[in-house]
Amino acid sequence: MRGSNDRFWPTMQMYILGRTAIRRARLGIGDVVVVGVSGGPDSCALMRMLSTARKYEGFTLQPAHLIHDFRGQEMYDDAEFVRQRWPNCIIEEVDVTAYQREHGVSSFEQAARDLRYGFLARVARRVGARLVALGHTADDLAETVLLHVARGSGMHGLRGMSEFDDWPYPEESGAISARPDQTPQESPHDLKVWRPLLPMRRLHTIAYCRAHQVDFRDDSTNYMRDFARNRVRLDLMPALAEQLNPRITDALIRLSRTASVQLDYLKQQADLLWFDVAPEPLTDDGVLYLNRDAIASAHPALRPLLMRRAWTLLTGDSKRLTEGHLSGMAAAVGSSTGKQVSLPGGYALTTQGRWMILALAGSTDCPYPALSGEFRLALPWGPIAVAVTKRDGWEVTSRTATLAPDAPLDTGEPTAVYLSPAALAEGATVRTWQPGDRIQPLGMSGSRKLQDVFVDAGVPRYWRDRLPLVVTPRGIAWAVGVRMADWAAIRRQPTDPDTPATLVSFRLEGSENAG
Repeated sequence: MRGSNDRFWPTMQMYILGRTAIRRARLGIGDVVVVGVSGGPDSCALMRMLSTARKYEGFTLQPAHLIHDFRGQEMYDDAEFVRQRWPNCIIEEVDVTAYQREHGVSSFEQAARDLRYGFLARVARRVGARLVALGHTADDLAETVLLHVARGSGMHGLRGMSEFDDWPYPEESGAISARPDQTPQESPHDLKVWRPLLPMRRLHTIAYCRAHQVDFRDDSTNYMRDFARNRVRLDLMPALAEQLNPRITDALIRLSRTASVQLDYLKQQADLLWFDVAPEPLTDDGVLYLNRDAIASAHPALRPLLMRRAWTLLTGDSKRLTEGHLSGMAAAVGSSTGKQVSLPGGYALTTQGRWMILALAGSTDCPYPALSGEFRLALPWGPIAVAVTKRDGWEVTSRTATLAPDAPLDTGEPTAVYLSPAALAEGATVRTWQPGDRIQPLGMSGSRKLQDVFVDAGVPRYWRDRLPLVVTPRGIAWAVGVRMADWAAIRRQPTDPDTPATLVSFRLEGSENAG
């Protein structure tokens, strides 16, 4: 009777789990599920459970196995074991060490994970699957949460993993390539990770396999304490169970569930703020602008989520971003202009006026120096035909000029322009743009927002807070290098042989033409 129960209960548990999981996955005739099979008890139990369920639901299974470690003949024996059990299994081999060298990944575990997910994404694309089933159990979830706690992770780390998760890599990433010599490939937009066994313990999958005489392999690397996860599994979890809480696995799972619920709520709140934080989409050249005021007004609990969302929008992948990175990004909200936070992959977050700019480091470098404030522009007057103003790296020359009837009004230089002396009669100052600034562009009777003029002229946003403006009591006379105001332009009279003008030139101090 005991032997009958040993077989009955694991079978019933897996049967009920399988039917409910498949219902949640909405699988039916015509659907294909890729199953990652290592040959261990978890993946073998998963294959048997899904193979039984597909007889009733009509979906198709595509097993996939990657040879990607350093165990020599043992890893090939695993591959042959899988091939014998599931002849349609797609099997490939990759060189993890070569991938580490090429992509600069220091951790063998992380590199192997990159390649596994890249391989599974390619298989899913090949067979048209929207789900990749993995044999992760409750023990894996608890170990993952504990690892993240030890590493000081935030809410995302405490969440661990869920039954359905978005694909953990960007649509274009080196991790999508199964071999280091392959070019990045695109993963399916809606591809998800599916973990049907997540409610089960590892001992349940082993009992299920034994109850149905399902053979499985025992991976020797699971006992190597070189890897952090193995140390957690073999040493830390047993010690915590013995000395702190016999039900430590259940406690960590509860922590994961609590974090997941709270994180979902915080994400909803962050979603409400997102279009104030990022009012414009990612630019074609891969630059994202974040409104500092909108981030500063958000609750501190939301700022890391907003930063993570910005980073994921830019790179497609949040896996390399640590809590330290997120904290540094959030803290930069209150920093002065020019603060830069270094991020993985050569990216950086830079503060620039009212914006935080997220892009590849160096790609947003502006050729204009930052102005420390508004300054008065020296203008020619009386016998003084030339006036020079030097401030914050700029050398501005204002020169009295007389234009012949056939003289061109275009100076040929974007940072030099002829302005009407009458337009400058009440004096002028130099400053950078402010919210609400408007200009009457040359040739137009009405005014436009200066921001719209910048957009039309293709001025990068990260230049706008440094681009100097010549301003008079009447308004903006000239946005240097972009557009002058119609009312400040030279007006030639047909009866006048010569036309007075003021030539205003902006040069960077130290440049060849300065002075």
